[in-house]
Parts: sequence; structure tokens; C-alpha cells
Amino acid sequence: MPLTVASAPRLAEAPVVHLVVICWLHDPPIMGHSASPPTAPRLRLVLVIFAFAVLVSTATRAVLFWTSVAGSAVGAGDGLGAFAIGFLFDVVVALGLTLPWSLYFAVVPRRWLATAWHRGLLASGLFLFSFGVLFVAVAEYFFFDEFASRFNFVAVDYLLYPTEVSENIWQSYPTGWILSSLGLAAAGLVVGVWSRLGAGLGGSDRLRRRLATAGLHGLCLGIAVAVVSSDWTQISPNRAVDELAGNGYWPFVDALTGRHAPYQGIYATLDPQEEATRVARLLAESPPAANPLALRPVTAVGPVRRANVVVVLEESFGAEFVGALHPRAESLTPQFDALAEQGTLLTQAYSTGNRTIRAIEATTTGLPPLPGSSLVRRAQSKDLFTLPSLLRDQGYETLFLYGGRALFDGMAGYLSANGVDRIVDQGDFPPEAFRTAWGVADEALFDRALAEMDTLHARRQPFYSLLLTVSNHRPYRFPEENLQPLPGLKRRENAVRYADHALGRFLRAAREHPFYADTLFVLMGDHGARVYGAAEVPLASYEVPVLLIGPGIEAGRRVDTLASSLDIPPTVLGVLGLSYGSQFFGQDVLNAPPERGRAFFVHNHNIGMLRDDRIAVLGLHQTTRAFRIEGEDLRPLDPGDPGGSELIRDTIATFESVDRYYRADGYRRSEPADGVALAAR
Repeated sequence: MPLTVASAPRLAEAPVVHLVVICWLHDPPIMGHSASPPTAPRLRLVLVIFAFAVLVSTATRAVLFWTSVAGSAVGAGDGLGAFAIGFLFDVVVALGLTLPWSLYFAVVPRRWLATAWHRGLLASGLFLFSFGVLFVAVAEYFFFDEFASRFNFVAVDYLLYPTEVSENIWQSYPTGWILSSLGLAAAGLVVGVWSRLGAGLGGSDRLRRRLATAGLHGLCLGIAVAVVSSDWTQISPNRAVDELAGNGYWPFVDALTGRHAPYQGIYATLDPQEEATRVARLLAESPPAANPLALRPVTAVGPVRRANVVVVLEESFGAEFVGALHPRAESLTPQFDALAEQGTLLTQAYSTGNRTIRAIEATTTGLPPLPGSSLVRRAQSKDLFTLPSLLRDQGYETLFLYGGRALFDGMAGYLSANGVDRIVDQGDFPPEAFRTAWGVADEALFDRALAEMDTLHARRQPFYSLLLTVSNHRPYRFPEENLQPLPGLKRRENAVRYADHALGRFLRAAREHPFYADTLFVLMGDHGARVYGAAEVPLASYEVPVLLIGPGIEAGRRVDTLASSLDIPPTVLGVLGLSYGSQFFGQDVLNAPPERGRAFFVHNHNIGMLRDDRIAVLGLHQTTRAFRIEGEDLRPLDPGDPGGSELIRDTIATFESVDRYYRADGYRRSEPADGVALAAR
């Protein structure tokens, strides 16, 4: 049950644990007596750094509140609740951060504390601790500015690839100035604390007293971690307020330890029979098969076309920037807007997540985004039923081109294990190519793609190429000789203009190549530019453009059917006119009835489905909620609302069944002949 300001009396019990620890550190009793002096210097030092950690976390919350929430329609109760609940989380985190100090001071001999070398070691440790706490606070500020969220799965995933991340940070922010300022602040703290406490660290407190203090510290931390729940941050209809009610450490540990947790035991479940019936209906199977997720026949509705397939994933190319979808006085995407007149544009398409690997996952497997790590990152994801595998079975050559390092986020390993024959990445481009921390500029990528596709076409075999761009990513730097930045625009907006320029240049050049007439292009954003908005699930930031150009595609058509990235594989195969045995959960949007439109998403720990004007959200601890979409706001539906209840149950059936089937290796690819035979029945 979400914790609200009205339920504040419930908090009275939990803080007692932490107050006991603070009092214990101040004057811990031994055998019913109080030691003398009242507080040993080494324990006072623990208390000081404990208070410092709490103070920095609280100050961080205040800054984030002022820069991200203040001025919006947030009630005073929600604001006070965020700080009250947040203080509780800060205390628990501070207990964890200071426990190593308590344990160390409990066992270190007094004679060590009197030596110069050990005092230097302690001073260095205090400096590193202070610097680290301040560094995390600054990192939280910039992370919140980018993702409107505390640390989450994105932060965990990024830390696994320090090369790109560190270079990107250095290029995007005044990193040297920030680190120097933090170093000076940490040094000032050490000097101030040491002048007051350093001389007395060798005081005569007893070993028994120190061990008891450290033991109680650890006990209270354990109790606090067991009692305090992430659900307590759900205090407001404003998502940003809920984010501020926690702190960065807590969700980071959640993400670090729960990335591979299965669906069951965490999210709501259904009776197996009801689950199978609902999934069969969602997949338009009638009558339902014993296992609706197994291979099922898909019969082509149009002529067979042995066309090449080129899928271009444009980094952070959110629909908010695209004039063809959201007109503005002067469009940032004139090239894409012009291309939209030459092809078919999906006007209500959504990404399945806010990471590139979610787009790769969706556009290859056609599956909903399972909670935790993307399938791209999972070791089990080998020989899956994917679009490139299926096309390779049909005689296609398959290629992945990326401006950065393909090992990032496990992309190379995943694609190589799932139907992609060849990978071209950053190391294959000349050293003089313009690049940032994330890779070479889009123009260089597209030029290389044209050369590669010429080679593939010369072999007279159809090909599938997946292209992933990087220029529309922080630090938003690009070669300016062909497109000058406009001074009135932000760096991100100029990067969008460059990405659009490079895309238009690529399509114009492609028309002059012999493969163009026989090539289906899918041009789309991999995810939105950023997560923004007050809604618990900021849908507008997940909206992306999807444009199809090529043989069999009607020029100037706009399809309003609700869609998401996982609909790309069956839509592509529908254009190609192939009959096949399918395990895709997506559908051919160009031929599906509009009322069957839906979109799936993962947002931090939440997963859900969007249908019509309603959205169902499944959260941790089996929580379920349904909302009606009203502009950019979500209005909670009453639990008894029949439409909301049905959508929730369909959402549960989808994610639970797909997660279980994936973990049972159900999506491992069958022999090619099996799919062909099934489709021919």
C-alpha cells in the first residue's frame, strides 16, 4: 500500500530503529553504565560522517525539488511527504555507508590510532568518503536532469561500460571543474573534522563497548533494510515527487540486485488457463492452441517480394522533434518530414523502453520488454526466433552497422547469436572520421552502409541491414562543415537537426544506387530523447516516429493504429509477402484492424500495456493499476472499472506468459523447415 502523508503515524515505528543507533553512537551503554567520556572520539567521528551523508542526501533532494518540481502543481502535503519519507531513506542509506567505519573502529587497536601513518590513512579514507558522497550527489543531479529519475537500471547498465560513459561525461560536462570543486570541498571537510576530533582518536574506550556499538549498528541496519520498502515512495500522482521521496542509492541497489529476477514472485499473476485464453485472443488465435506462444502459421496477404530490408534506428529520435508528427513553426526535421510524403508513417508508435537495447530487442524478437535486463544482455538469448534469423533462413545476408563499439551492452554477442552474419562498428572506420565518446558521426556511418550494401547487392542475394546511429546523443557534437548549428537552438536540438540532415542525405544518396528500387527502408527512433513529465508513466517521452519507404509501401499514407517497436518484424514480413511460422508477439500494423492496436513498455521497474485510451501498469509486489490517458496526464481508474480490469488482466497474461516461455527456452529457433511446413498448412 502506498505511503502517504495521511499515514505518517506509521513512520513513527521505523525511525525509532535509526534514532536508537544515533543515540547509541552518542552514548552507548555497557552493562547498564555509561562510559566516560560520554562519547569516544572515534565514535563521534562515525556520527559526524553519518550526519554528513544524511545532510548531503537531503540537500540533493532539496536541489532536485527546486529545479525539477517547484513551480508545478504539487501540493504542500506531497512536498512535505517527499522530504519526510526521503529523510527516512537517507538515514537507512547513511547507516549502510557508515557501517564499515563502525566495524573498523571497533577492531582497530588504540596504539594504531596514535601513529602518524595510521592518522594519514584515516584522513585519506575520510577524504575519499566525503568526495564519494559529494560525487554521487552531483551525479544524481545530472542523471535526474537527463532521465527525470533517481539511479535505476540505466545507471547500472552504463557502469558496465566505463569507456563510453566516462568519455561521454568528460565531453558533455565541465568535468574537470566539477571534480576539482568536489576535491576542495572534501579536503575542507577533512581539515575541519580533523582539527576537532583527530587528536583524541586514541581515547581509552573499551573493546567490549566498541564491539557492542558496531553490532547494534549492523543489527539496526539489517532491520531497517528488511522493513523499509521502495513502495513507500509512492506518495503523489506526480512521478517526479515519488522519485524525490527516495534517494539514488536505494533504487541503484534494487537495480543491481534484481536485474534478472523472474516475473513470478514479483509481479501479479493469473490462473494458467485464463492466461492461455487471454494470450490466444491477443494473438488472434481462434480456437486457441494448447500453447499460444508456440509456432503459429501466418499467411501472407500480398504478393511475395524478395526485397532487401534496411532498418535504421535513430538514436534518441523522439516524436516530439518530428514536424510531420508534431508541427512547429520551424521544423527540426525537414528531411524526415519530406520523406514522410514518400512513404507510410505510423503516427501512434511507441518505443518499448528508454534504452537502445530495448529497441534492438523489440525490432528483432518482436517480444514485449520483460522486466529486468533486456534480452540483449541475457546469456540465455541465443538462437532465438528473430527477424534476422528468419530472413537468413530465406537466403538473406545479414549485417549490423554501428557507429560505436558493438560490444557495448552486449549488442555484438546478441546479434551474432541471433541471425546477424557480419558486424561493422567503430573500429572499422578510419581514424580521421569525426567521432565522440559514442562513436563516429552519422554521415560516416551511412556512407559505410552504402558501400556495404553495394557489395551485398553485387552478390545478387537479398540482404537485411540493421543500422544504429549515435550523433543524437549527449554530448551532441557533430561535424559542422555540412550543417552549421543555429545559435538560437539548444545543443540537443542542433543534434536532432544534424541527425535529420544525415538521414536525408543517406536516402538521397541511396536512390542513386542499384539496390534502392528493391529495398524496404524502416526509419525510426530507437527511443525518445528523454524521460519527462509529471505522469507516473510519461508516455509522451516514449513516442517515436516510424516511417516505411520502398516496394509495396503507399506514399503519403498515415497509419493511426496504435503500435510499438515490437511490431516491426511482422510488419516487415507482411510487406515482403512471406508466409511463415511465427512466434512474434507483435502484429503487422499495416494490415491489422485499428481496434487491435496496442503498445508495450517497460519504465524502470514498471511494465505495462497501452490500448485505446487506457494504460495498465504492473509494479513490484504484485501491484496493478489502470489509468485513462487525458492529454499528457494519467487519471487513475477505479478498481471496478471493467475496461481497466480487463486491460490489467491482459497485461498480466502477456508478460507472465512471455517471461515463463522465454525462461523455458521456448523462443529457441526451430529448424527452418518446421516454420515453412507450418506456414504452408
